Amino acid sequence: MAEQVNVSSSTVANRINHLEKRGVILGYHPIIKYSETGSGHHLLVTATVPLGDREKMLDDIMEVSGIVSIRELLTNNENLSLEVVGRTSEDIEESLEALDSLGVDIERMEMMKQERVNPYNHFGKEFTNEEDTG
Repeated sequence: MAEQVNVSSSTVANRINHLEKRGVILGYHPIIKYSETGSGHHLLVTATVPLGDREKMLDDIMEVSGIVSIRELLTNNENLSLEVVGRTSEDIEESLEALDSLGVDIERMEMMKQERVNPYNHFGKEFTNEEDTG
């Protein structure tokens, strides 16, 4: 990373630490190829939950077996995007039934083939300062 931005590795480490302390970087997570783990069923589920209940429902939804991510969308309907994985279709069915019992209205399900991620790389000097050099 240091070579790509033409600074020392200690400067990169200092800048990353600073961004973590400021809450800009909240965490790190692996990108998993679920088909290689035996979890061949990988779905994107678009769902609707009541706006007034959405915030308190998110923790309960994350506890459902097979839910690996939730994206909250700023819209009245179809206001959640859920990523669901399972080894079998029965696993997926159990996850969907659990969501239903929580009051989540499933609008659409799509089988996911592939995901590619490109990190945002436009953080300029406004997110760091010269004291971050090492």
